[in-house]
Amino acid sequence: MSSKRTLVGSFEYGAVLATGKLNKADHVIFAYEGRDQTKSWRIEEIQVWLNPIVTSGGDSRALLNWCLTTDFLDDPGGTTLTDLQTYARQYNAQDNRGIAWGQVDYQNRSATTGEFRIPFANIPFGMIANGRRAINYLILNTMIATESSAMAAGQNQVNYRIVMSEIKIDPTESILHQVRGMAQDVDTNRPN
Repeated sequence: MSSKRTLVGSFEYGAVLATGKLNKADHVIFAYEGRDQTKSWRIEEIQVWLNPIVTSGGDSRALLNWCLTTDFLDDPGGTTLTDLQTYARQYNAQDNRGIAWGQVDYQNRSATTGEFRIPFANIPFGMIANGRRAINYLILNTMIATESSAMAAGQNQVNYRIVMSEIKIDPTESILHQVRGMAQDVDTNRPN
């Protein structure tokens, strides 16, 4: 019988740049260090969302794009649009480090008594790669873009809820999952 674990938390994204300029933030949400390398975790559910109260800079749209990975993604190396577009390609399903992906489209609303954001009139997009397992790390990588003025730091908390079940695997499978998870990240920047 496998045991279940729910990871719940949030982290501060920082300022969101104005008019569609990209930036990113990532956060380690799970780290397992132990001698028992036969432990593995299967992701069963994941929800990622932004806090609803924000100084929106006017009526506009914002997009939260996220990717849950089993190892660290390569840093963009700069802040140009080209740097961040190259970084964003790692959110693609072909990258072995990816285990789940999603997007939430938000409507920023400006009002005289308060400003807020709500998920736009659609179903938030999200999916899980069931065959991929977490062995050591889970990192939530996020990119937020807005089409209006910048949203100040302190107003952009990324929230998450992840349900995962612990499963046993043999040592050979553990090694294969770890190698596969790092296969596209040879120069890993994992903190050790």
